[in-house]
Amino acid sequence: MPEVLDQDAIDTALDTLPGWRYDGEALVKRAAVPGDGQDTLERTVGAVADELDHHPLITREPDALTFRLWTHSAGGVTAKDVDLAARIDRVLTGAPPDRDA
Repeated sequence: MPEVLDQDAIDTALDTLPGWRYDGEALVKRAAVPGDGQDTLERTVGAVADELDHHPLITREPDALTFRLWTHSAGGVTAKDVDLAARIDRVLTGAPPDRDA
């Protein structure tokens, strides 16, 4: 089971994840996405999440998607969440989602 990150590790991770915040339970990012682009973005993030076998909670608004990441089985934020957040950011910027690409 992945290890839950302590606050220092979460803060360090957030330094590399612009626009993400920690709400005491999960990493959270709201991304402005017009309604007509939400399906495509959600499918792309879903494919990345499937590859990692780690899925975000995605909430839709008329003009945005909000991503919440935490590892249920561990009871908090783990390195898996940080990795997925970085990959979501790559998708949002149009870069390949694999951070090594």
